Amino acid sequence: MNLALRLSQVMDKESRLIIGAMSGTSADGVDVVVVSLEGHGRSIKWRLISKGVLPYPTDVKRRILYSSERGCAEDICVLSFVIGHLFSKAIIEVLESSAISTSEVDAIGSHGQTIYHMPEYTKVGNTLTRCSLQIGNLSVIAENTGLITVGDFRSRDVAAGGHGAPIIAYVDWALLTSKTVGRLVQNIGGIANVTVLPPNASLSEVYAFDTGPGNMVIDEVMRTLFATDLDVDGTTAAKGSPSDALLEELMNHWFIKAPPPKTAGRREFGRSFANYVIKKGFRMGLTKEDIVATVSMLTVKSIVYNYDKYVLKNPKRRFSEVILGGGGVRNKFIVRELERELRKRGLRLLLHEELGVDSKFKEALGMAVLTHEALSGIPNNVPRATGARKAVVMGLIAL
Repeated sequence: MNLALRLSQVMDKESRLIIGAMSGTSADGVDVVVVSLEGHGRSIKWRLISKGVLPYPTDVKRRILYSSERGCAEDICVLSFVIGHLFSKAIIEVLESSAISTSEVDAIGSHGQTIYHMPEYTKVGNTLTRCSLQIGNLSVIAENTGLITVGDFRSRDVAAGGHGAPIIAYVDWALLTSKTVGRLVQNIGGIANVTVLPPNASLSEVYAFDTGPGNMVIDEVMRTLFATDLDVDGTTAAKGSPSDALLEELMNHWFIKAPPPKTAGRREFGRSFANYVIKKGFRMGLTKEDIVATVSMLTVKSIVYNYDKYVLKNPKRRFSEVILGGGGVRNKFIVRELERELRKRGLRLLLHEELGVDSKFKEALGMAVLTHEALSGIPNNVPRATGARKAVVMGLIAL
């Protein structure tokens, strides 16, 4: 079939079968969902048909983490094609396991792997710009799967003056807005971010921002001190005691205090930050478990600080629920301490699962939703979340 005709037919559809593929800043692997979608905005109807995960090989994860902070052009170029092949493999495996043929699928939406994110402006010559780079070559995915592939979502928002993040705010608004209840949708991935949804919110009322570190610092500390990638269930943090003195210092980090719109990544909370915390902790006489407990509490305290400072102070806005998702929901230490802090503020903690959304696959679902809207020419960023000058259609298309 003529490729232009094929794209035109998909764009004319009212309902679509979309594959969403995502890897977050923790670089654990590729999450894939197959979703049926119909309607737009808050009228979207969706049904999850299949899902799956392809963990990154250890050497690939190591190269991603290295390249995110110290990689050269060759590292990033090679990885972009490698990640493209791994995303393709994950997608094909999910389709085969669910007996869905590629002929049934309308398009793929791939977030790719964030390798660098710089939300502050930089000037080169006379040109002033922000930048964000997600790798996982779209042409590789389109070639390997034979499917229309949409990706590189963040770039258009950055081009419109935004941060290119938080990218999932539109999806939170479309899927999780309540007609009667004010909600804060809190994701704890590598970085933690919140989407603010007043009751029955219009898109213009929605805003979102990163609150600070999520699992990123915890994971780096665990790699250095315990030679493992994460604190499973928060058990290591539970064995330690958070240091109030160190926590107070860390809470003074400029990013945590900064007003929204704001987004962060490994430049703010990557290996260098984790190494500083470890050295400072040992100088203070803390145990390894105490350091893990302290950085885990940093995630909790930075979330509630930002709520107090930038969300709950507005007397015209009433919020009663926090909807928690991301890998952080598996950290029992974080969930317990966060729930305790929220209770003090009259906020009830719910998990995404209680609203019918699988926390693990929420962002992959989000990529499918953003793709569905992009193929219909509907703007899918949230200017109050990213700081963009206007609403734009995010997503480039590879045929």
